[in-house]
Amino acid sequence: MKILRLYLDKDAEEIWLNELVGKGWALSNFFFGVYTFERCEENEFIYKIDLMDSFSGTKSSMDYIKFVEETGAEYVSSWGRWVFFRKPAIEGPFELYTDVDSQIKVYEKIRNMLGIVAIFEFVIGFSQLHNLGQYGAGIGYYSLTGVIFFLGGAIGFAALKAHHKINSLRKQKVI
Repeated sequence: MKILRLYLDKDAEEIWLNELVGKGWALSNFFFGVYTFERCEENEFIYKIDLMDSFSGTKSSMDYIKFVEETGAEYVSSWGRWVFFRKPAIEGPFELYTDVDSQIKVYEKIRNMLGIVAIFEFVIGFSQLHNLGQYGAGIGYYSLTGVIFFLGGAIGFAALKAHHKINSLRKQKVI
């Protein structure tokens, strides 16, 4: 089974993947919003997602994947810097980051990456607006500009959500 879905929230994506495995669908591959699933026993796995420091295929990302696999987790798929792992649920809870400082670092990486992409989208959008003002354009150009601003807003909102998660974790650390 294949499902097209776009997530900008790692936690929501993990919840969704674990809900699907609860219904007997195990993630077997991911590529640019297309999730491929295969049948499995209900609740057979627990999935976790991480943002690696470098793109998949590099030596440092391969070393990281090998390190996580040595903990008993199974590498499922990666795309860009995102990586998907799973562990048999029978082995108990599965966490990639057990201490608050490590969790904060992950969300800082996510926030920073999404923030940069959002800024880039807005720069492109304003550039498009400038061109519209100078040269005019058809409805397609206006629509494209609207999509660019929408994407920038959605990605910026996701960066803000990661920022709030960081603040929540910092408060949790203080308590």
